[in-house]
Amino acid sequence: MKKQILILGIVIIAFVLTAFTVFKKDIKDVAPTQITTTETEDVIYGPKEHDPIIKNEVFEDFIYEIGTRFMPIKKSVVINAKKLKDVYDIETLNSMKTLQAVRLLKVVNDRQQDLNLAGTTTTFTTEQLNYLQTLDYGDNIVFRTEFIDKYSGGYNYSTPHHTIVPDVQAQYSEGFKALKAYFKDQTETVRQDVDPKQLKAGKLYFTVTKTGDIENIHLDHSSNYPKVDRQLIKLLKDLPSTWTPAKDENGNTVDQELVISFGLMGC
Repeated sequence: MKKQILILGIVIIAFVLTAFTVFKKDIKDVAPTQITTTETEDVIYGPKEHDPIIKNEVFEDFIYEIGTRFMPIKKSVVINAKKLKDVYDIETLNSMKTLQAVRLLKVVNDRQQDLNLAGTTTTFTTEQLNYLQTLDYGDNIVFRTEFIDKYSGGYNYSTPHHTIVPDVQAQYSEGFKALKAYFKDQTETVRQDVDPKQLKAGKLYFTVTKTGDIENIHLDHSSNYPKVDRQLIKLLKDLPSTWTPAKDENGNTVDQELVISFGLMGC
């Protein structure tokens, strides 16, 4: 028995020595792994970020409206008006339970001037009728009414602003839609980097003469961006198409003043 144990022990020792020799030889045959260290600040986690790309942004909500300063009303309608219904919208008239006052106000340089021409009925007074006869193309008037509202039962008022116009207004040969598109396209460069917070409502006036020429171009309100203002004035002077002049109730050509509202929407 002891002899068998001794033989088994010798076999185990021999096996261990053989395995150790082979393992040691394998280690010598394998080239050591090269470990490269990197400084902490050079390590990048995730995709590499680049500096922001600076682009010239164009403010696309920049608007162009072409027409009269306020809601147009024909001179022939005004000088022939006898009652409020001749110049007022039906919806507002129908909302009046009791009419308290009708006042005529003139607008000059965007300021209302009370003409002390007041009435209390839907029929214009003699003084009011006489004043309406004096109005000419381009004049601005407010028909102010004060009344008790039929629906709320309380005090209310209405102040529609109108600009006196010829029976047939001046027209651009390509249409106002095309004219707006032209202004928008041709001012894109100068509108780069326009800050909406700094933008204002610009007003550029001009007259279409009875011969279809453009005269009396003047900037009434700046957009707060002079380069935009200057470009628009230049474009207005060099339009690619022509104008058809306005006509009065007798078919005669007459001058008409129009305004280009641009920048932000304003009063």
